[in-house]
Amino acid sequence: MSKTSLVNRPDRDPVSTVLKWVLLVVGFATAMLLFWTTLRTYQGAPPQPQRFVSRSGDVIMTADDIIAGKGGFQKADLMDYGSLYGMGSYYGEDYTASLLKNIALSTRENYAHDVGERTFSHLSPEKQTVATTHMREDLRGIDLTQDTVVLPDAVSHAFVKIRDETAASFLRTDRSSGWNATQALTPALALKTADFLMYSALTTVAHRPGETYSWTQNWPYEPLVGNTPTGTTFIWTWASFGFVFLAFGVVLLEVDPSVRTVFGFE
Repeated sequence: MSKTSLVNRPDRDPVSTVLKWVLLVVGFATAMLLFWTTLRTYQGAPPQPQRFVSRSGDVIMTADDIIAGKGGFQKADLMDYGSLYGMGSYYGEDYTASLLKNIALSTRENYAHDVGERTFSHLSPEKQTVATTHMREDLRGIDLTQDTVVLPDAVSHAFVKIRDETAASFLRTDRSSGWNATQALTPALALKTADFLMYSALTTVAHRPGETYSWTQNWPYEPLVGNTPTGTTFIWTWASFGFVFLAFGVVLLEVDPSVRTVFGFE
């Protein structure tokens, strides 16, 4: 190779050096952030009561049912069909969101029955408001920090109804939703899987003790139960946007001299 074919390269590339340091800092900061968020996730995770019972003392589900149901959820690979807490394939429903709404609607219907009406729609507007308020208070007031959680009658009846319907849906084919009856779940395991999903739905509305938001920061958004975004949600959303664009700006300032000129850095 002739000397004329050699490319003259500077002994030191200042831009490359800066970008290496940026990569190192970003990598270290990301690792620390991942460690911190993982720790906070486990610290702030919703507790799992030993049992849920009705006011009459009937056991609705236990901690063992929930754990077994989680295994059933994984065995049936439901995450590749629907989603849980917004994470999954999105081919099917988000179970936490749909079950939360169904529980709320069924609970409200039970309040209508309690006052002698056939359905919620037969109530007067004033009584509908009262029924909705009672439903929200009962669902938000569920204390998951207790070993034994006593569900109000209207909630417990709704819980059992929706749980049983959900379990039955796993065992039958529904072409309209693209669901084939799962072969991985027995009727008993399907019921426990529904228990696990119902518990997950309760964590999205039951308030943390002493707070005005749920264990999932009021996610998913559901006005029916009063789940609206918290102030913390807005802060972290816009903080993340701001950090991303700030990082883009730092890289552009170092890579493109014209950007530094435009913004008066040169």
